[in-house]
Amino acid sequence: MFTVALTGGIASGKSTVASYFAALGVSIIDADQIGRELINNSSEIRKKLVARFGVDLLKKSNEIDRNKLRAAIFNNPKDREWLEGLLHPLIYQQIQEAIKKATGMYCLLVIPLLLEGRTSSLHKKKPSTPNYIKLNRILLVTTSRELQIQRAEERDLLEKNQIDAILAAQISPIESIKRADDIIHNESNLQSLCQSTQTMHEKYLSL
Repeated sequence: MFTVALTGGIASGKSTVASYFAALGVSIIDADQIGRELINNSSEIRKKLVARFGVDLLKKSNEIDRNKLRAAIFNNPKDREWLEGLLHPLIYQQIQEAIKKATGMYCLLVIPLLLEGRTSSLHKKKPSTPNYIKLNRILLVTTSRELQIQRAEERDLLEKNQIDAILAAQISPIESIKRADDIIHNESNLQSLCQSTQTMHEKYLSL
């Protein structure tokens, strides 16, 4: 199936763009959602997280406090790499299964950290190993640093230092633009963003 990876920095507008593609009949597979479900539903993963970060990571309901987990991994690159090593293979496995079951005109994979160099199971060209996810296009949603900070503060209620830590873990806008096939600039209003999505959709249908 034709597969497009949708990526972009924090609060760039990925979720909104994905919702527009979904309304157009595209199958959406969200890596972050899969990761959340793994953390919430797997007792084995929960045990490993508590062993690594301590019982303070748990809420009173015995669920993982995602805000505390996010703060922990973005304050320590080694912890972030450890978590990615734990979750990414499982996430990729579920993505592969979801692609096989997709019924839309094509698949859109929403993967925030696609361009950070830690997603070795995703390829634009077929590698020597069969354990990979083939990408036909990489679509980047980008916006200004100022808008990212403003939206993250309003949407996620994050502190400025938390946002700075997340931005520091993501590659620069200049580098991400170089590595993307297609770009949506989210600098205006929702109507403009919707129209840009429609334009990309028509392009992917032609491909």
